[in-house]
Amino acid sequence: MTEHWNAIRRHWQLLGSPLRPPPEVVQAYDRELELGRSHVVMLGVTPELAGLGAAMTSVDESADMIAGIWPGDTDTRKAVRGDWFDLRFGEASVEALIGDGCLSVIGAADLRRRLFASIARVLSADGRAAVRLYASPETRDEPQDVRVLALAGGVSTFHELKWRVAMTAIGGAPDYTIPVISILEQFDRMFPDRGELSARTGWELPVIGTIDVYRNSSVVYSFAPAAALIEEAKTFFDDVRLASTGTYGLAERCPLLVMRSPRRRF
Repeated sequence: MTEHWNAIRRHWQLLGSPLRPPPEVVQAYDRELELGRSHVVMLGVTPELAGLGAAMTSVDESADMIAGIWPGDTDTRKAVRGDWFDLRFGEASVEALIGDGCLSVIGAADLRRRLFASIARVLSADGRAAVRLYASPETRDEPQDVRVLALAGGVSTFHELKWRVAMTAIGGAPDYTIPVISILEQFDRMFPDRGELSARTGWELPVIGTIDVYRNSSVVYSFAPAAALIEEAKTFFDDVRLASTGTYGLAERCPLLVMRSPRRRF
């Protein structure tokens, strides 16, 4: 797993929306959680979100990700190594918490429930949390339809295409999980000629090649539908809703899951 995230770090500058949040996503976090005066806890080191809040503590288990991606500590923000499932904050002590795509990168439903429980434990009674989802549609796209859409110029970035490909490959997988190597295999079946994809879309081959970081990885992602994630979150929060993050490519599948009123006993 460490090597997987090291590879992501090395290719970070080649990544784009929706993997990296565009400005309208940053605005959505601020708008929905009213972060201006808050000390924000962030799961991960997403640099685009590092300026939110009056102060920020970012938590990531990877020292390499902190060193390579985090824009640097200041008087008002810092990054620390830590475990998302065992956050080192006192019970009911956090006023605002955010995370970008973190429910997808941890994988199976039991881990998602553990993360919801961890967030609920540290969030204050009037605190609020938001996690941007990568949520599969209720009706799965057909691979051929995604191929036609991409070659016709209907997909905004390669990284949007990568998530669309992943969501076609989940099928009936338990917990909506997929090994990332299976995303690569599905992509190679759908787009065997990367030169053609580059020529038809204008995407440079090194950007398309970022998918090869999945080749030797054992990491498992999940792309659960938003409705399933809402039901999981309701076990731990009394107030759960979705909020739009804008109009960028695939934004309709990347809403914020906004959570308030944590339950203390599960």
